[in-house]
Amino acid sequence: MVKRNIKWLLVVLVLGLCPSILHAEDPYGEMKALADSAQKVLGQDRLPSINARWIKLARELNDTVQISDAHNNLISHYYQLGDIDQLKAATYEYMDWCWKYQRTRDRYMAWRQYIQRMTEKGMQEEAMAETVRLHQDAEQARDKYGLACGEMCIGYNHRVFGNNVKLCIENYNNALKLFEEGSYYRDAYVVLLNIIQTYLSRSEYAEAGEYLSKLSQLEDKLDRKQVGIDPSLHLRFCEFRVIGLLANEGRKATEPYIEETDRFYRQHPKSSTPEAWFGYKIMCCRILGDLKGNIAYVDSLMDYQHSLGLCYPYNHYMKGELQEQLGDYRAACRSYARYAAVSDSVRTAEMDDKLSKYTAQFEVDRLKMEKLELSARLNKERLMIALAVGGLVLLLLLLITYLYIRTLSMNRKLEAARRAVEKMSQVKSSFIQHITHEIRTPLNSIVGFSTLLAQEKLDDVEKREYVEQVEGNNTYLLSLMENILNIADMDSRVWEMPREEIEVDACCKECIEGFRPELKPGVELEYVPASGIMAFYAARQWLKMVLVSLLDNAVKFTEEGHIRVSCEEDKSRHVLRFVIEDTGIGIRPDESDRIFERFYKVDTFTKGSGLGLAIANEIMELVGGRIYLDDTYCGGCRFIVEWPMKDKP
Repeated sequence: MVKRNIKWLLVVLVLGLCPSILHAEDPYGEMKALADSAQKVLGQDRLPSINARWIKLARELNDTVQISDAHNNLISHYYQLGDIDQLKAATYEYMDWCWKYQRTRDRYMAWRQYIQRMTEKGMQEEAMAETVRLHQDAEQARDKYGLACGEMCIGYNHRVFGNNVKLCIENYNNALKLFEEGSYYRDAYVVLLNIIQTYLSRSEYAEAGEYLSKLSQLEDKLDRKQVGIDPSLHLRFCEFRVIGLLANEGRKATEPYIEETDRFYRQHPKSSTPEAWFGYKIMCCRILGDLKGNIAYVDSLMDYQHSLGLCYPYNHYMKGELQEQLGDYRAACRSYARYAAVSDSVRTAEMDDKLSKYTAQFEVDRLKMEKLELSARLNKERLMIALAVGGLVLLLLLLITYLYIRTLSMNRKLEAARRAVEKMSQVKSSFIQHITHEIRTPLNSIVGFSTLLAQEKLDDVEKREYVEQVEGNNTYLLSLMENILNIADMDSRVWEMPREEIEVDACCKECIEGFRPELKPGVELEYVPASGIMAFYAARQWLKMVLVSLLDNAVKFTEEGHIRVSCEEDKSRHVLRFVIEDTGIGIRPDESDRIFERFYKVDTFTKGSGLGLAIANEIMELVGGRIYLDDTYCGGCRFIVEWPMKDKP
């Protein structure tokens, strides 16, 4: 009998050990069992320990799919509990893992869900800061999926915190477009649900109906592509469709969809929490005006929450409002009283929790401060020595740097001064050479012809010719002296001219008429009157000097043809454009860059100082204008002057 009992005992022990042995030999089976267990205890206290074993085993097997599922299960757990601190830790751990394994889409999706939960909890600053970080991260990576998630979070923030529906829908539509472009249809499905929920919460049922139609079309498209939709998302679509149809078409037209939604929920009870389901029923009753049904569902919601040990004061307040609308004032009074009592108890409990939390945090902070103080005392002397040595080294480096920079600066200044002196010396020598040559020639002529005039044997014709030569050289010499003085004034930058009102046509005609006696036979001098321009404010003497200089060159070098002066206003650039063109000898391309140099002459045999264009160019620089040679003109020379039109001084 004893042997028989021992035999049965051995059999029982073997049978009891077999599952463990088999289990140890089948790690994938163990991982599947852990996954099933973790998903069943979602929202319960024992989930973190089971989930940790699941993740550990998945890592040992290097199964990235199971690792991702385990992380998502833990995130869903804390999301459901509303524990933001743990949710943040779990989300960031998963995001780091996704970054390591280049699972960018999963990373942005987890980030988006974390932001959404913070928004739901009313954590405005934290949610908006995370949204900015997500959007910047996606922009830097140029990731369309990440950008879409960022737009989606921005829209959600506008909806919850800003109550700005226009911006909310705009951001949602941006996200929808990006998801559709990337063929992320499931995410597009979620965006459409959020848009519909936004409109339904504002009782804008017509707008919600438009997006319900889009969502229905997307479901058909996903069915054709054989892309599965999460039952919880489909149930939300069914619920939103019922609410929209009830508001727009009434109960009779909506009845088939109500039955379809109820049937789907019975078939997939885990697709929604009881709280969400009761919330859907409460909204339906509210739209239909079914106060009794509404109260019944509120009671069911509170019973379910009580079974979980939860109590939300607002439910009592909502029930009191419904009872008041029903006319049951006694019951409404009891509900309001219960609301007040529960609110006080909840606030007291919250204050106790916060006080305990802050007390513990205070103790932790106090210990940290003591540790920091001890560490500071130990490192203080070492730090002071390091700072003293570092300060001396820094001062020495600063002194050396200062002396080096000062030496370089002085050398640069000396070099610049030396170059300036050399340049001024060269300019002075060149100027004296040119001036000596330009003055000597007319003076020699004046002296020579004056000597001839002193002879008594000259007849009247010869005397008149010599007098004209003397007068011409006098005039040229006077003009040369005036140009030299003008150049000197410009170099010293002391030449100021008052601005006055100038009639454009009158000024141009005055300049032109002075050159008519000097025109060669066969040359026509004409002026094209300005259209629409009456007068403007400028320095009259400077304007005349520029025009006279250009006309003087045109008259000198034009043997036949025409000289034309015109004027037009460029309103876009706010300048007055003078155009002086002729049919003279023109200027070779290789000389066009030098014509504004002092004493430069295109034709050395033609009388002139070579200062006219140089003075005109410097005047235009002083007034902020521009003078240039039009190299597209081939019939001679065309100079363009752009004089800025300024307001009345």
